[in-house]
Amino acid sequence: MRLKYSIFAAIAALSLTACGDFLEPDSESEFVPEDATSLNELLLGEAYQRNDMDGFNIYLGLLDDDIEAAPYQTPNEGFDGNIYLASYSWQPDMYKMMEETNAGHINIYERYYEVILGANAVLDYIPNVSDSEENINNVKAQAYALRGFYYFNLVNIYGQPYNANPEAPGVPLKLNSGIEESQDYLKRKSVSEVYNQILSDLHTAESAYLSLPESERWSDNYRTSLPMVQLMLSRTYLYMENWAKAAEYAKLVMDNKQFKLVDLNNVPLNGTDEEGKPVRNYYVFPTYNSSETIWPYGNVKDMFDWTHKEANSQNSNTGSKMHAYFQASEELLGTYVDYDLRLNRYIVQAPMGSSSELMRMAFGKVYVGTTYYLPQNAVGVFGRCLRLSEAYLNYAEAKAMLGGENMGEATDALNALREKRFDPEDFEPEEFDSQEELVQFIRDERRRELCFEGHRWFDLRRWGMPAITHKWYDNSESTSSYRLEEGDLLYTLPIPDEAMNMNSSLVQNELPGKRVPTVE
Repeated sequence: MRLKYSIFAAIAALSLTACGDFLEPDSESEFVPEDATSLNELLLGEAYQRNDMDGFNIYLGLLDDDIEAAPYQTPNEGFDGNIYLASYSWQPDMYKMMEETNAGHINIYERYYEVILGANAVLDYIPNVSDSEENINNVKAQAYALRGFYYFNLVNIYGQPYNANPEAPGVPLKLNSGIEESQDYLKRKSVSEVYNQILSDLHTAESAYLSLPESERWSDNYRTSLPMVQLMLSRTYLYMENWAKAAEYAKLVMDNKQFKLVDLNNVPLNGTDEEGKPVRNYYVFPTYNSSETIWPYGNVKDMFDWTHKEANSQNSNTGSKMHAYFQASEELLGTYVDYDLRLNRYIVQAPMGSSSELMRMAFGKVYVGTTYYLPQNAVGVFGRCLRLSEAYLNYAEAKAMLGGENMGEATDALNALREKRFDPEDFEPEEFDSQEELVQFIRDERRRELCFEGHRWFDLRRWGMPAITHKWYDNSESTSSYRLEEGDLLYTLPIPDEAMNMNSSLVQNELPGKRVPTVE
């Protein structure tokens, strides 16, 4: 049962007042935790990105090149496509466009700072509780792990890529739950400073976990853990291009006996239910039924609602069955060979509206129930996870970038992963003639393996911010094309208007002019 404490009632106010009370609670606590157990429950209630919480990632999936618009359909009465088009076309005023629709703008920036505040409050209370060092370190490890994870996401949404400009503005670093007299914490710290804080938090969490008995360093209880922290350290160092450290931490996760790669040969493509009706099988990762899952988090609806919206509903104007507004891009699908088991196990296929033709949807690897879309009785169901295959890919990329004899280790890790994704009769180990060829293959493999898990946009940012074109169906007769240019300013999203209006210390990211489409 979720425990909610009134100290955080004011989080809803995330009130960035004109004089700068940014992210501060404005009411006193009616509950003071006295032991680590209470703090542990407080973490669950206010700091974890639980499966009943949304608003963290809902439109980020519309930004990258793994998605494209589905064929035109007459929209339902009252539906305003600008709710999707705003981010899908990378508009500088995307939040205003969303707000003007009946669905409104979801403030990702605010949502992340809410859970950061929860982690901060727990860390502030820790010195005041009486408990064993082991129990206190367990709570401390979780709080630091969560805060590091959240700042990693924030800085990669609202700050420039680390390898492009580490001194560019990142995000404000709020590291306690109290009201401070200094206004310095209201300002955006540089991307480099934020990354240093992420590393500090993750390494502090690592040390706290290492102080615990080995049996307490990981458990299938949906909490953070030592391998979760190690995987995040690997990812953080990878983004910073510290290849040696990225490989070191990835290897720790790969060698952890708690996890093993899933063999997709053991996931049947088609089957039948108890009534003999056909069932399509898609592999679900964000659950501890998967031997790859290290840490599940987030809400299913939050992860794919906009990419499947309108599917399985009926058009109020025509009476016909609707299909989703988005599908997997031809470019993504073209990276798979036909006999790659992931193609039909990672990407959901569903009827295109009222027809029997199947469309490859722009989501997968989540529990979607018997209707292909909405979760059924989704208690304990999560939308995303950190999983073992990322460690293999981080390791392969880092070793490939180090070059020389490291390239053999990169190739071995890559082949170890791929062996579980093909029928034994179809699998052939990859060999590479150059570092450039190896690196490109690993990038493509990362795209295939981690599609629709929230990696692609961040990867494109750190791989040079290539140009992307998105096509949008205006009506049944014409389409518009929107282009994100190479190195485009909108590879870094704007700070939301609410935050800018309430915190005069914030400086907005440099933005391009309004996107003007090419109409065909």
